[in-house]
Amino acid sequence: MRKEVIISVVQFLLLGCLQVFVLNNIALFGYVNPMVYIWFIILLPFGTARWLVLLSSFLLGLSIDIFSADIGVNALACTVIGFMRLMFLNIFQGNIDSDFQRPSISTQSFVSFLSFVASMVVTHHLLYFLVSAFSWAELPQILLRTLLSSLVSIGFIILLDLIFYHKSE
Repeated sequence: MRKEVIISVVQFLLLGCLQVFVLNNIALFGYVNPMVYIWFIILLPFGTARWLVLLSSFLLGLSIDIFSADIGVNALACTVIGFMRLMFLNIFQGNIDSDFQRPSISTQSFVSFLSFVASMVVTHHLLYFLVSAFSWAELPQILLRTLLSSLVSIGFIILLDLIFYHKSE
């Protein structure tokens, strides 16, 4: 239990720093903004209390907002996916061996993990770009940015998961 808390705190800090200092400075073609920091919310152990998921999600989003000069956009999007996380887990994840187990390719099938990650990322990105633009007139731009940024973010998250949570033989 204590080990899981330490791992989560380190992941929170590393992913937040990666997002703020590296990924926020990437804007490919004006449409692609990789947002990998939400991998923290995805990685929380299955048995994490709902209030703790919501609090962690809000604090992560708020931290990114503070360092990115956004005003609550990340906090809103992260809190919403933190709230929806349990629903997505129930839909896409199979049997769970332990409450301390983390969602990953090594513990679930690739398709169920990819579906879970994609639903979380697309929901987050759609909310983020909708609230950022705050205009229905820009809906085609919002949808394009959501699609392209989601594809890149999902690719990074899958790659990171393969690197850090691979099956040990």
